Formats: sequence, C-alpha cells, structure tokens
Amino acid sequence: MKKIKRREFINKACPKIAMALIGFSFLEACSKDSDDLMLDESIKLEENAGYTVNGKIIEIDLLHPTFSNINSEGWMNFTAQKILLVKTGSSYSAFNNSCPHQGVRSKWTYNSSERTFLCGQHNNSYPTDCESQGTNGGPLQCYTISKLGNTLTVTKP
Repeated sequence: MKKIKRREFINKACPKIAMALIGFSFLEACSKDSDDLMLDESIKLEENAGYTVNGKIIEIDLLHPTFSNINSEGWMNFTAQKILLVKTGSSYSAFNNSCPHQGVRSKWTYNSSERTFLCGQHNNSYPTDCESQGTNGGPLQCYTISKLGNTLTVTKP
C-alpha cells in the first residue's frame, strides 16, 4: 500500500470521478479534511499508468511496465482505451478492440506469423492490414499511429 495524503488524492481523483457519478455521498467524500489516506497501489492514477489521454489522442510510454507485452509478445489488448496494439519489427499498429462480428473486446489472441487477430468468442480471424475482411464481419478498424522516441501516439477517428 502506498500512503498518500487524502487532499492530494482528492485533488487528482475527484474531478474525474465527479463527471461519472451523481449524488451527495460523493460530495461528502471530497471534503476539505487533511487526514492521510491509504491507497492500494493497484489503483492507477493517470500519471502512473504509462499513458495520457487528450480527447481522441492517447500517448503511450513504451518503456512503462504496463506496456511490456508489446515488446515481449509483440502485441497487447489495451483494454483501458479499447485498443489492440501490435509491434512488427520497429513499426506499430493500433486497432479498435471491438470484434467486427459481435463487438467482443476481451478475448483476443494474436498470430504473428499470419499477422491476424483471433477473437476467441467464435474463433473468427481478422487481418491487420486495415482492409481485408475477417472470417465473419468487416475489417478491424485501424487507428493512426506515430512514434517519437519512446512515445507512441494513437489517434482515434
């Protein structure tokens, strides 16, 4: 457990939570008391998650441990932002992680030799060329990618 001051946690978390929640119980939690709060380290505040979001633009720190699968396995399902990421050699690709068949987001595997994603829901495969149809449904939706140093920028349409 990482110990942070309650006021610091409130200043970072409350504005984001306020947009998602409505109710008086939440307002009471954002009081001006300055006592300390224990925060489980598995709860990632945005600056510690290895990425930032600004509208439709996601900037990813490729050296952050959250993204270690990209380098070790060549791909990852970045579920927090609903993106499939692939590294082929020194280039990267990004796709919407919604299966074109039925919208499943969490059952993907990647076949690097065939450069296809396989949705485990119904075993449909989808090429990563952004044009070819999958075995059931259209192509995966591609996102624009750019890389500068160790920062990967994904731009959603």
